[in-house]
Amino acid sequence: MTEEQELYRIFRETRQEVQRLKAALEGFFLMADATEEHKTEYGQYLKRRIRPAVEQLIEEEAIENIRELHRLGWFHERELEGFIKTARSREKPASLMYLLQLKNESYGYQDKDFSL
Repeated sequence: MTEEQELYRIFRETRQEVQRLKAALEGFFLMADATEEHKTEYGQYLKRRIRPAVEQLIEEEAIENIRELHRLGWFHERELEGFIKTARSREKPASLMYLLQLKNESYGYQDKDFSL
């Protein structure tokens, strides 16, 4: 059994969501030899579980992977705000800097009006 096949087996058979998420992330981003069918399945799963997926990528400071998920349109401004809070609270400076930059480039910042 190849490494990709073993990863896919774990993804399909495990009941532990943490293990399944890890297998899906690895299969989607790292397995060059993953079949299109497997990549599609990984992608469908990750899209439904975007919050925990990006939180895991923040933890790993996997900036390129976060960028790819945003490029695919799998999360938007509301989710991005939560990811910024997560990166800040978990003290992940590379992820935080990237997410703040992404917010600025994609959505901008709203000026607060403090006039009386």
